[in-house]
Amino acid sequence: MQESMARNTEQSSSESPKIFNNQDFYALRELHLKKGVLFQDEEFPADLRVIGPHLIDELKIQNMQWRRPPEFCKNPHLIVDGASYFDILQNKIGDCWVLSTIGSVTQKQNLLIKIIPADQGFTKNYIGIFHFRFWCSGEWVDVVIDDRLPFVNGDFFSVRPSCTKEYWPCLLEKAYAKLLGGYQNLHWGDPAEAMVNFTGALTMTLKLKGGDLHPSDIWEMVHKSKHTALITCISEKADIMTRNRSYSVPNALEYRDERRGSEPANYPENIQIDNGLVDRHAYTVTDTAQVYREGLVNLIRLWNPWGRGEWIGRWSDNCSWWNDINPEDRKKLNTKREDGEFWIPWVNFVQQFSRIIICSPTLDFLNWGSDQTSWHKTAYKNIWPKECGLEDSFNKDLFCKNPQYLIWITPSDEVKKGYNVIISLMQNHRNRQKFGHEWLPIGFLVSKVGAELPDPQMKMPGSFFPKDLQSGIHIKKRRDVTKGFRLAAGRYVITPFNADRNQESSFLLQVFLRSQGCTVELGDSQSFLRNEEKTHEDIFMKYATQGGKMNARDLQKFLNDVISKGFAPHGGIRFSIEASRSMLASMDFTCNGKLECDFFKRLWRYLDYFKAIFTDADVDGSGFIGLEELSKAVKTAGIAVSSDQLTILLLRYGDYEMKLNFEDYLCCMVRLKSAFKRFQMLTSDGKGVYLSHDKWLKIMMSC
Repeated sequence: MQESMARNTEQSSSESPKIFNNQDFYALRELHLKKGVLFQDEEFPADLRVIGPHLIDELKIQNMQWRRPPEFCKNPHLIVDGASYFDILQNKIGDCWVLSTIGSVTQKQNLLIKIIPADQGFTKNYIGIFHFRFWCSGEWVDVVIDDRLPFVNGDFFSVRPSCTKEYWPCLLEKAYAKLLGGYQNLHWGDPAEAMVNFTGALTMTLKLKGGDLHPSDIWEMVHKSKHTALITCISEKADIMTRNRSYSVPNALEYRDERRGSEPANYPENIQIDNGLVDRHAYTVTDTAQVYREGLVNLIRLWNPWGRGEWIGRWSDNCSWWNDINPEDRKKLNTKREDGEFWIPWVNFVQQFSRIIICSPTLDFLNWGSDQTSWHKTAYKNIWPKECGLEDSFNKDLFCKNPQYLIWITPSDEVKKGYNVIISLMQNHRNRQKFGHEWLPIGFLVSKVGAELPDPQMKMPGSFFPKDLQSGIHIKKRRDVTKGFRLAAGRYVITPFNADRNQESSFLLQVFLRSQGCTVELGDSQSFLRNEEKTHEDIFMKYATQGGKMNARDLQKFLNDVISKGFAPHGGIRFSIEASRSMLASMDFTCNGKLECDFFKRLWRYLDYFKAIFTDADVDGSGFIGLEELSKAVKTAGIAVSSDQLTILLLRYGDYEMKLNFEDYLCCMVRLKSAFKRFQMLTSDGKGVYLSHDKWLKIMMSC
């Protein structure tokens, strides 16, 4: 699968992830080793605050102890004889949606080593600090934790390791809880969300009954991709669409709270039913097989995160039917032990389970029933502006102001079976903390375009959308919305939207097509070209009037034409010439008073990135941020700045109330980022540099 990015932020990989919460694992470990003091994570403290009030109330927690493994285990290890899903035992909280995903990850060792770095443990350089890596909002992040684990009444509070000396499941889950904002966000959830965080790959949730695909097609997908994909499933009554709360939305538009993807093991309604399965529960798919007994039988193997509780129907461990198949197959497949893993016939699986979730770094599993083909991804990071959500009478003139993306399907891309388009929309992961532990209601609309080719530099107007549009809109109150389509040849407009018209937030849209370069953003001056690098160069040449270089006036025009789009608190923003001069000086590494193309492209990436951060930091939507919000913004950008330095920045760039507007904020962040870049250029060890008076003065005046 080939990828391209548009309106991209600075990219990271699992090998060089971004630092989460400005906590550098190696620097912190070195510091605490020198001090000889065990690390204590103040960003995720060992107290009830990280458990969360909702979970404390629901489980009636009164006292909690925090203990490091060396305090209760003589010789603890991070991993013993390799990581396996048999190392995991679900305990008090409803985290089966996470544990089923982790169980899948253990089957992909090349992925597991990306998530659990090998440079840590309880022996060499142990100082109570560990780190793990997750994919979050389009980039990999490195999350640091200490090893203090929560206990209630002498027992593990969350996941329990099956081996008394092995603690990777507990520490990995603690790091994930930190990423999500607390342990209470592990209590009920959607396995699809966890799969995205653990892989960064496309994740598809497929209905086993009443969905777009026939169960036989889904079997083919699962059987074909079992060695490359992560696969989980949810038992029948765990259907996240059957136990939802309804919300009142004008004009009968409804969205559902889909946070509860599966229920906790000890939840009163979460019981083991007569056939051995657990009601409302997530399982890991560990294998598939085909055997012959009076014809071909399709089998699927599942693992229960409880570590016990197995299917007792046909083809269960002790079923006599195993005696009727080939002895070699029986020896290979029929393992009799109470470990939570079991075989179930596909026909019974479809009856007993509601959904299956497939996550794969490649999209080959979507090519069943058709010729093998490559898939191409285009990703956009953008912002939903305020006042563009759904309102009382579905105002199409407001709705059309949402970002719009044009795709086209060629005749050769048409398929008779399966999908030829996958669309995935993800809202910012911080929204759940910002909006009362609930996700914003989001969705996207796919609309067919007529024969006339739209102008890529113009959005489709409100009149483009039909009058009865609201009857076909489905809104989901969840982090990710992903759907496959089988579209006929033609052009289509994708309109992602946030149904809460009072909230502004960033999002990530990913479009997967069979043909490359068939996605553009409408109404954006750079979107009509398909290659990002070519786009940046052409846009640069469009505005540069100084023989291939930009002056301050050129940059000001670009800022007002491009960067100010999508940001409109209090009537919009216009960049001044002073702001343009400040940004140009910060990026003018050659000190010639003009901006060259390479530095312009870097500045553009910075601006898009900082723009998305501002939107998330400005919680009240005032168009201004203060010291606390600036501190969060700087941390998100991965820049280490002390509180005293932040105060100085506010004095330099803020107003009389010590607040930054959008223009001053961008000038501040660009200067701060470029200052760090210059420092890195001038030092070899990242710690210090000697400057002459002339060089110091030159940097101070130009940065």
